[in-house]
Amino acid sequence: MKFSERTIEGLAKMVTGDAQYFPYRTGGEITKFFKRCGLSFVHDGSTRATWTAERLTELNLGSAQSADLPSDDLCRVITELFDPDDYEDHNDDRADDKGLVSMEEFAAIEESLPALNRLLARHGIVAYLDESGRCHLRSTGTGVSTATMMQQTRPLSHEEIAQQQKLARFLDTASEDDFIEKVLVPLFQRLGFRRVSTTGHKDKSLEFGKDLWMKYQLPTSHWIYFCAQVKKDKLDSNNASGLKNVSNVLTQARMAIDHPIFDPELGRKVLLDHLFLVSAAEITKAARTWLIEQLDRSQRRHIIFVDREEFLAQAARILLDLRIDEPQVAGRDESDVPF
Repeated sequence: MKFSERTIEGLAKMVTGDAQYFPYRTGGEITKFFKRCGLSFVHDGSTRATWTAERLTELNLGSAQSADLPSDDLCRVITELFDPDDYEDHNDDRADDKGLVSMEEFAAIEESLPALNRLLARHGIVAYLDESGRCHLRSTGTGVSTATMMQQTRPLSHEEIAQQQKLARFLDTASEDDFIEKVLVPLFQRLGFRRVSTTGHKDKSLEFGKDLWMKYQLPTSHWIYFCAQVKKDKLDSNNASGLKNVSNVLTQARMAIDHPIFDPELGRKVLLDHLFLVSAAEITKAARTWLIEQLDRSQRRHIIFVDREEFLAQAARILLDLRIDEPQVAGRDESDVPF
């Protein structure tokens, strides 16, 4: 679906903040906005609204995963329009001594979302927020939604490559608990999982093969439950290598699948639907094959493997702004200045 010129102009005013109830953005802030959308546009100092409309027109010509929705790039732009931090920062900058903002300058998602929907109504599209506050688009004709569509893989940007390298160095030195708490928990949270809860390693008898558990809501409003078994070291079924942890993983996987978890929001125990087997190193093909062979047919479908390479490919994009402590280099005096 291609937006009309009138819709593009209206959307450009929302991006720049010239439309009422939307956060105002300077030229530099517009550049940062597009960067968060994964786009490399840099404002050239010209009229903000005109320049932004030109960029949106270019995006309007891009590919779309569904013929009933706008281009994938425009979908990302519209989603980013409703970042609550932008609204909070805008209002804080314009508040008086009593913390009040005038109605002319006030930015509010509760008012801006209906304004966007009035603009999109002519195209048979409605914007809505999910339970996490993320904005999605849905076709009123076919019901197809951006919430159920996969993001197309694209090459990593320079910033994402740098973040991927930082994450790799972190994995080399981090403990399993640090890997879980500092990286995996925010990753799953940003992927849309709810109640991402860790068990830790202090009392292993209470883990029942689960390092963390979480749940995910389907478009039908039903919930499915996940847990993760996390390992720092390489998983290999080759006994000659001296790595025998794969047998322990099998035992823990069976425990995790068979033992229910307590969901405090429901007030009852529920069985898991899937198990993420995550390794900060490599999960060899032999180890994957051996584990699948050892599990019965009903258990095999529960396992989802995520090794170091797969994790870094996803986390570099999703955790681009996550601050990671760099490993300290021992034996170096910071007072020494290299020449």
